[in-house]
Formats: sequence, C-alpha cells, structure tokens
Amino acid sequence: PAPQAPAPAPPPPARPSYEASVHAARALPLLGEADRTPRVSTFTLTSVDIDATPGALEDVNRVIATLPGVAADPDLLATFFVRGGGPDEVLFTLDGVPLSNPYHLGGFASIFNPMLIASAEFSAAAPPARDEPALSGALDVRYRRGDARKPHVVADLSMNTAKALIETPTPVPGLTLQLSARRSYYELYFAALKAFRIAGADYVAPDLSEVLVRANYERGAHSLTATWLRAADGLSFFIRPGEQLLVNFAGGLSLSNVLQLGQLEDRVALGEGELRLSVAGTLESNHVSVTSEQSFAHDAAQSQVLTRADYSRDWKAGHRVEAGVELARRTWMFDGQLSDARTEAPWASRPIVDAGEPEVAIAPSLATTFGAGYLDARVRPAAAFALEAGGRAQGAPGATFLYSARAAAAWTLPVQGTLKVSAGVATQAVLDPLALDPKLGAPSLPPQRSRQLVVGYEQPLPLPALLRVEAWAKWLDQLTVNPDSAAALAALGSGPAYQATGTGFARGVDVLFVGVAGPASFGLSAALAWSDRTNPLASGPSTYPTAWDQRVTLAANVQLTPAEGWTVAARAAFHTGRPYTPVIGFTRDVANQRYVPVFGATDGARYPDFSEASVRAERKLTAWSLPLTVYGELLNVTNAQNVFAYTYDTGDFPGGVPPAQGDFRHLPLRPFLGVRGEY
Repeated sequence: PAPQAPAPAPPPPARPSYEASVHAARALPLLGEADRTPRVSTFTLTSVDIDATPGALEDVNRVIATLPGVAADPDLLATFFVRGGGPDEVLFTLDGVPLSNPYHLGGFASIFNPMLIASAEFSAAAPPARDEPALSGALDVRYRRGDARKPHVVADLSMNTAKALIETPTPVPGLTLQLSARRSYYELYFAALKAFRIAGADYVAPDLSEVLVRANYERGAHSLTATWLRAADGLSFFIRPGEQLLVNFAGGLSLSNVLQLGQLEDRVALGEGELRLSVAGTLESNHVSVTSEQSFAHDAAQSQVLTRADYSRDWKAGHRVEAGVELARRTWMFDGQLSDARTEAPWASRPIVDAGEPEVAIAPSLATTFGAGYLDARVRPAAAFALEAGGRAQGAPGATFLYSARAAAAWTLPVQGTLKVSAGVATQAVLDPLALDPKLGAPSLPPQRSRQLVVGYEQPLPLPALLRVEAWAKWLDQLTVNPDSAAALAALGSGPAYQATGTGFARGVDVLFVGVAGPASFGLSAALAWSDRTNPLASGPSTYPTAWDQRVTLAANVQLTPAEGWTVAARAAFHTGRPYTPVIGFTRDVANQRYVPVFGATDGARYPDFSEASVRAERKLTAWSLPLTVYGELLNVTNAQNVFAYTYDTGDFPGGVPPAQGDFRHLPLRPFLGVRGEY
C-alpha cells in the first residue's frame, strides 16, 4: 500500500497583538497620525474616556471640560464654556435629536448615561452642517446598540449612582433588546450634610433617574432601532429663618425636570453609502418654585416632532458627501414669574445678593413648523490636499430663518504635519423668556450670529506623540441686549427693552500635546483667550469681558499601568478667575426696610484663580468567573479652597448693619469609590 502522508504540523500558536491607545483626560486622534481631514477643533470621546478621567464623576460633560478651548467649574457643575461663549451657545443632541435642556438639577449633571455612550463628538468650532446652527459649538452623543449574538449585563455602583445595563438577543433572529437604568442616591450624602448643618432639617434630597428601553433589529441591509428614554430629576428643601447653615438662604426651593424621548430610526446600507431615516419626538418640562421674601414660581415646556432623512457616502480616495432634509414641529412655552432683569447688564455675572428686582409675570410661547436641508462635501484632489464645504438652511414662512455655512482646507506637508484653515458662520435663535414676552420683550428679534476663523497645525512626533496648535477668532453680531440701569431703561420710552444691536469678539490660541512613553501616557494643554462683548444700550462702558472670559487655562494628565490589571491616573487643572460685577456699597430702602446693593463696573472684577487636582486608581480582577473593576478617586487632593461666588446676607436694617460678604466655595477634598461587574 502507498505510504501515508505525514500529518500536517499544527499551526504555531497565535501571537498576541498589542494596541497602544490613550485613555487619559481627553480623547485624541490616533497617536502617530495627525488628522488629515479639514475638520478643526473636533474631538471624539467614548465611555472609556469618561471612566478613565479623574474627577469626571461619570459625566461626559466634565470630560469635555478638560479639552483645550473649554473652561468650566467641573467639581460643582457640568456646564462648560466654549471659546468665550456661554453654556447656552452649545447645541446638544442625542442620537441626532436636539435637546433644549441636557442637564439634571439645573446643571449639576448631564443626562447622558456614561454606560450607554458609544461615542460623543464635540466640536469647538462651527458645527457640522447636519446639526442645527449654534454660536459656539456642538456635542453629538450617540448611544450604543445591543449585541444580537449573546447576552450582556453590566452593573456599576458608585458613590453617586447605581447603573445597570442589560442587552439580550431574542428568539427573533437579528432582534436585540436593551434595558438601561441609572438612579442616584444622594439621600445618604444629604444625611451627612444635615449632620454638619450644611442642609436644614426640612429637605428632600436631590435625585436623578434615567430609564432607556431600546430594540434593535438587523436584517439584510437594514438596521432598525426603536428607543424610549425618560430622564427626570428633582430637588426640594426648606431653611427655617434663623437656621445657621452654610447655604445662605432663608426659604424654600423646589425644582423638577422631565425629559421623554421616543425615536424610530432605520439605517440602510447602500453599497459604500448609508441612508438614515428617522422619526423622533421629545417632551421636556421643568418647574421652579422659590419661597422666600420674594416668592415666585414658573413652568417651562418644549415639545418637538421631527422626521429626517440623511445620506452619507465615503470613497476610498478620501472623498465624502453627506446630505439630508428635515421637517419638524416645535413648541415652547413659559408661564410664571421671573426677576425683572431688563436693567441687568447682559453677559454679566453678579454675586449672590438680593438686588431688589421685582418679580414680573410673563407667559411667552412659540409654535413653529419648519423645514431644513443641508449638504456637506469633502474632496481630496491630491493625496496631500483636501477641501471641505457645507451649509444648512432652516426655516419656514413666518418663522425665524437660521443658517450655517463652513469651508475648510487641509494640506499635509512633507514632514507629515497637517496645516488647516477653516471659516464658518452660524446663527442661533433667541430663547430668553423675558426677551420673547409680548409685553416686556420683543418676540420678533432676529437670530444671533457668529463668524469663526480657525488656523491649525497638527504634527505627529516620534515618541509617539502628537502636537496640535490652533489659533481662532470669533466675531458675533445681532446679539440681544438690554439697558443696564433703570435710568437707561426709562430713556428708551416706549421702545423695546431688548434689541439685536449687540456685538462681540473672542480670540485665542489652543495648544495640545499628548504622547505615550512606555507604560505611561500623558497629555498637556494650554489655552489663552479673550472674550469681550459690546452693549450699545449700556449707561457706562459699553464693552466689557463676558462672564466666561477665562484668560488662561492649563491642564495636565498622566496615566500609568504599573502592574497587570492596575491603572493609575492623575489630572491637574488651572484657570484664571471668572469676571463678575462687584458690589461696591449698599443704599437704604426705607419703604421696603432693606438694603439695596450698588454695583460697580460690569464684570469689572475677577474671582480668585481656580486650581484643582484629582487622582484615580483602578483594579481589574476576576471573581466568580466574572470580570470586575474596582475604582477609587480622591477629588481635589490639595483641598484647594476655590471661590465659586461671593454671597451677601440680608444685614440688619433696623440695627443699621449692612449685608456682609461671604463666599460660596467649591467642594473640598473628598473620595469617590465604585465597583463595576460585567457578564
């Protein structure tokens, strides 16, 4: 018989592959490669970036606050300021659906569940044409879709919240169900505040909760996703007169916010392109009630129903096109009382003081049906050169017309660095309740406008490391302004208190340097910025810095992997103090038996500089055959006593004692612990 062929030798064992990545205080382009597209001032974050950032408190907004060109006070609030613009000048979207209020508890935390975030694209320059126009930037958060192949369960318990995520396939091929929930338990935290007499005896601890139910069905070229989300929060407390507490307020405060979002989206793969068809609706409502010497309450609500179609396609040569159309119906209403701020300088920041402004009852409302269309295209006529341009038009007869446009170019040099230039324009509608009130405001105000120019350079370095430098300028006009004194308001006579005659100019330089050295990754950033605005209706100097004019911001972070399963990270931040309008004295209001503050120059003083450092340690291990992650942080490790705002008490009018100045400080040194399990 013929001899048997020898059995083939077994293949050599697969060698493990290693991928170097940076998970520090910011997400960056892949190290060693500069972004060769014309896009500038753009960052993409993932849930890993949120988990790995010391001091982020599980919040994507606080991670964004560490990026160059962004300033914030992240240990107290999740709001942030982009290149000298206010927090209301940034567009927030969730899976492409715009949100009017993306925060819990008035800015304490964002509504974005970090466990669900697949990606978060942040733009500090002119927003992409697919997004609604905004003056200073855009954040587009995309939630993950379930895995249809196997069940997946994640549970996370931290000192702030409890979170859970369940994803499971179903007997229907291609159908995945996803359930996620997050709930805070600040009740224990407020019990400690009560023990230390920071909170009063009569309070209800703040709470926030989110529930998301999602079904994803994939078949052939279609990926159909149905989503329902409910996010809610509430806060209520009462301080009895005479209680000696850290919170300098006598009375009660109650607020609540609810967001409900439903969406049906179908993504259809068309060769090298993709068609996205979406129908969505949101209902947002909030209630505020204050009970003190001047009691007031108000309710606000916004609803929208929108349908849109988006098409995108990429070519191997580097060309790209994205286009879409949208039809939407949006309503907005406000009903209740507000402090009459028609004599308060726009863009000003005041200490926490009773200015004696009366409460006025207003009830403005808007209802608009509008259409929108956009086109964004990128061409690469040569391997080292790319051009990009896009625009969006949005409006309807009788409605505010909004638009945006952007053009950019990128040239990759022989040293592999990429030189970029981008110019854009964008408008944003006015949504100030007082300005839109038919009696006290001017409902026909045109949209505010910004024009931006960015020149940037990205250079990969052999460490590996990446250097990014961007110089930018932003011109604003058609800004809504009002007088800054009672005399200036009276001088207008029967003319409107709000006018679209304000202007602004912001400019600066952002520098970012990140790299990897052995088991360590690091990042350094610095920003220098000026932000001024001009109010032609001012009674004094008409040009002054905004409340978001933070001249110098610095940040540094480092992450180490000292041993298998261990990750240690540290982050430090600094920024110059925010401008504010100082109180230079008090006058006696005999009729009302109170002191009324006298203010100095608008934003003519600055709070002390801010500094903060946090450290984080994380240990990955296996218990009961399940992967676990135990993490701990020390926030504000230097126990820096940063001043958030100055406060004034009511004084003693019969005794002739004027109000005394105090201060409301940032949070002190504190721990943050948690554990996460996954199946």
